[in-house]
Amino acid sequence: MNERLRWNRLSMRYRVLFVFFILIVVPFLLVGYIALSKSEKTIRSTNLDAVVLTGKNLNYYFRYVEKEQDKLMASDDMQRLMSKGKRLRSDEIVFTDELLSFVDDINYSNALFKIRVLPLDPYAMPTYMRSVYGMSDVGAQPWYREIVTSGRSYWKVFEPAELPGVILEPTLGSVKRLHSLKTYEPLGVVVMDIRPSVLADFIYPVKQFPNQLLLLLTKDNRLVYSTKGKYDDTVLEAGLIRALGRADASTTLTYGGRKSLVSVTTLKDDELKLVSITPVKDLDNPVSVLSRLNYTFLLFYFLLSISLAAYITVTYTNPISSLVREMRAAVRHRFGEAAVVESRFAGRRDEIGWLYRGMYNMIREIQRLLRETKASEKRKKQLEFEVLNYQINPHFLYNTLDTIRWKAEARDAGDIGELASSLASLFRLTLNRGRALTTVRRELELLRSYLRIETARRDGPIPVMFRVEDELLDLPLMRLVLQPLVENAIRHGIADKGDEGMIVIQGSLEEGKIALCVSDNGPGIPEDIRIRLLDPDAAFRQEREGGLGLLNVHERLQHYFGAPYGLEVVSRPGKGTTVVLLHPILPDTERAGMEE
Repeated sequence: MNERLRWNRLSMRYRVLFVFFILIVVPFLLVGYIALSKSEKTIRSTNLDAVVLTGKNLNYYFRYVEKEQDKLMASDDMQRLMSKGKRLRSDEIVFTDELLSFVDDINYSNALFKIRVLPLDPYAMPTYMRSVYGMSDVGAQPWYREIVTSGRSYWKVFEPAELPGVILEPTLGSVKRLHSLKTYEPLGVVVMDIRPSVLADFIYPVKQFPNQLLLLLTKDNRLVYSTKGKYDDTVLEAGLIRALGRADASTTLTYGGRKSLVSVTTLKDDELKLVSITPVKDLDNPVSVLSRLNYTFLLFYFLLSISLAAYITVTYTNPISSLVREMRAAVRHRFGEAAVVESRFAGRRDEIGWLYRGMYNMIREIQRLLRETKASEKRKKQLEFEVLNYQINPHFLYNTLDTIRWKAEARDAGDIGELASSLASLFRLTLNRGRALTTVRRELELLRSYLRIETARRDGPIPVMFRVEDELLDLPLMRLVLQPLVENAIRHGIADKGDEGMIVIQGSLEEGKIALCVSDNGPGIPEDIRIRLLDPDAAFRQEREGGLGLLNVHERLQHYFGAPYGLEVVSRPGKGTTVVLLHPILPDTERAGMEE
């Protein structure tokens, strides 16, 4: 509900700007965000896909190397030479020449890999071992003893420190034990080394960004190949090693002081791992171009929305807001003559101009009707008082009543004389020489005259208690406003109460107003009648005999003094009724115009 109220209070310009933002800018932002996020995900996914695809290609190549190694080991020349070497008893130099010539022919003719052949017992062929491995004691190295002893083939990274002069950089090799095809007895060891340049040919195409680093590692995180050319331990940071446990996946971490995307795939049944390390900044560079373009369009649409809002404000909403202000000013000043000054927008030839001209015509018509209504009401009231005055000739009435009183006193009928005197006083005070205003004191005097007459008519006292503050007695008051209230209290309040009935008349100043209350302890007024008692349109309302009625008093007060003044009826069944009369305190100029 509160949200709805806030929306209703927004001016037209803000509503148009909000709708424009929702219909154009928000979808653009949404599409831009989706495009950027999708582009970022696509680039990262592509990076992982390239690493996985390269890993598959390397797998195929490693299988090819193993097949070529098996074919070479099964060849007649290899079988013959190694069988001959095992049975060698003399002429080691001739055998060394033959084996070296055989190995060199294979290595020179193949650019993908390099073969090395070792006897089962290196110490039995010292000439061959020195010519190939120099002073290295290959027979004592763990990898050699393992293959000779177990015969189980494996892939190994050969470090330059293991074979000085033979291995210049870390080299991946397939190590297998050679067996005789006839007797299946061990003949030697064959190592198929993959040239680092070949690995580079497979791996380097994956490098898509200048700062991207590609690594080939063993399952125990020994470095086989690096596009950086560095093979020391500084390449493998602690955070990177923790991320290597996730195969065929990407993760983001800090590497080399920069936030990087690490993609990992496994090869050779998890024996090897291919790793790509790419700075996120390089990955997001294409996306940043798209992002800048998106922000450019967003700025364009924002400026467009501001321009549109400014255009709508100047052309439409400002004139409409001005029109609303003028209408409120007209209502606030009750459509007075100076309430509205014609605006320059009234000269426009579009709908705005028609609105202004229509409003001014409407205000003029309302002003004319108000003038006519006020004149009519004023004339009506004047006629009512004139009719009342002409109905009874005051001097004739006073003289007649005085005659009746003298005759009554001459015949010792004092009660008749007092009654005639009260009636004369009542008429004199009621007419008030044609003036609309009297004083609180004179109105109370009129009320007492009325009560004396009512007492005589009823042959019994009417209990009335007056509690009017002295400071009110000389204040101006509209004439004939209390008598109808007391008459109503007598006839409809205490008529059936007998000696238990009571009317209390109170008067005081409350919040700068004269407050006169007439209370009775009668049966009260039913709620459905009370709420319509002062309604001029209620069908049951009519003037009562002996007074002008409550409605007449209420309407006269509101006609002369406005809505804050008039009557208020408070009643509870069985608890009596109180009629509150609110009258303004009139200025001294009004008091000076009254006659006693």
